[in-house]
Amino acid sequence: MEIQITSRHAKASQDLQDTVTAEIGKLEKFYDKITSCRVVLDNESTDKTVEITMNVQGAHQVVGFAKAGNLGKAIDDAIEKVERQLKKLHDKEKSHK
Repeated sequence: MEIQITSRHAKASQDLQDTVTAEIGKLEKFYDKITSCRVVLDNESTDKTVEITMNVQGAHQVVGFAKAGNLGKAIDDAIEKVERQLKKLHDKEKSHK
């Protein structure tokens, strides 16, 4: 899986990028047909936002967006949303067959 991390309004540290990459890598256990992932970290003055867009085999796209006062909390919330969608997609595919 190809992971692209973009940061707006501030430079993301290497530790933060490694953490995001590790968390995104864990999502493959819920659905293994993920082809690419794009993460946008927006570090505005008051709210920190995270947008995760995953392209999945079969022309599906999974998007998780979260806003919080802390960037770590926003990342966790966005990953939870994507995880929930991947589980649902996996269950649909499994029950269809």
